[in-house]
Parts: sequence; structure tokens; C-alpha cells
Amino acid sequence: MLGRPVCARRTRRIPAAPPGIAGLIASHPRLANRQFPSTPLAAPPTAIGLDSFVLAGYGERVEIALFQPDIAGNVGTTLRTAACFGVPAHIIEPCGFPFSEAALRRAGMDYAARADVRRHADWGAFSHWAKDADKRVVLLTTAGATPLTAFSFTPADIVLLGAESSGVPVHVHAAAAARIAIPMQPGFRSLNVAVAAGIALAEALRQTEGFPG
Repeated sequence: MLGRPVCARRTRRIPAAPPGIAGLIASHPRLANRQFPSTPLAAPPTAIGLDSFVLAGYGERVEIALFQPDIAGNVGTTLRTAACFGVPAHIIEPCGFPFSEAALRRAGMDYAARADVRRHADWGAFSHWAKDADKRVVLLTTAGATPLTAFSFTPADIVLLGAESSGVPVHVHAAAAARIAIPMQPGFRSLNVAVAAGIALAEALRQTEGFPG
């Protein structure tokens, strides 16, 4: 009988890494160990550019940031959106899932090879970077926020999204220059993070005439 033997040992599945990042590593294998170490990243309080050679092709445009994301698939979807729109993206660590070379090899997309993706060691590092870059951090939240459609974006804005499981802590909420929410039907708590990122980013790009083309 064909198929899997009944005694075959099940192997532990490693969470898939963001597909866009996998494409970047596939294109630039020499960077793999520096970008995705097997041990915790001991980074200085500066942004780590993962694809800095494309920066010259970006004008000033709304950016997107993920605070300590929990789910690799949502990171991959968000980075894909950022790459397609030509929007710089930021990942504020630590993440809630492991980056591993094996997981990266299993993901086959190459969108991040055309994106500007930066990793920040923690909130403090990101906050310092944003201040030095003269950026306004706009938090997408469900708590006491201005409706997305009533908010006025500028090209200097960074749309910040919290972790899927816990959002952002109080000090991050308080540090944001503005807080916005996507209007929804009563009785619904929240949208998927990657979906919410796409909606907010599209509105910001529409207002600032930042769409490609």
C-alpha cells in the first residue's frame, strides 16, 4: 500500500518564516547569518538595513512598522504588501517566532528582495531611530483612537501595528504621536494584523499620493 508508513516518526514543524524575507536570503545568501542568527540578536540601538541597496529608489513615503510580531505568516504578508507598494517596513524585536535557515528555505517567495526592511533590537532602538529620522509614529489601535478616515496622514508617518496576541504596552501606546482605528461593525474586536496593515497603508498612500506609478 502506497503512502506514509504507519510507524513513520512525525517531525516537529518549525513555523514558516516570512516569505518575503526568505526571498531576500535566497538572493543574498552571504547575509543569512548576520540577519537571522540562531542566538538572540545583540544589536546596537540602530536600524539594521536588510536590503539597503534599494533605498535610492524610494522617495519619502509612509512607512509601516510591526511591534514584536507573533505570527510569521502575518509578517510575510505585511512585507509583501510593503514591497508591492514600495513602502519601507520595520520589525521591532523580539519576535514571537524563531527565524531559522531551515524555515527560510521552505518559504519560496522573493518579494523582500525589492523591499526596504529594517530590524530594530527593541522599542527603544526604534523610537530613537524614528526621532532622529524626524518621523511621526501613528499607532493603529482599537483603544480611544481617531477613525482612520478622519485622520490626516503625511509622508513622514510610520504606521505602527502591535503584536497579534497583546497589541502594544502602555508606554508604547502613550509614546505614539497619534492613534487611529479602522471603523468596524459593532461586536467585532479586531481585524487580522496583516489585513489591518494593508487597509491603513492604502488609506495613507491614497491621502499622500504615495501609490507607485
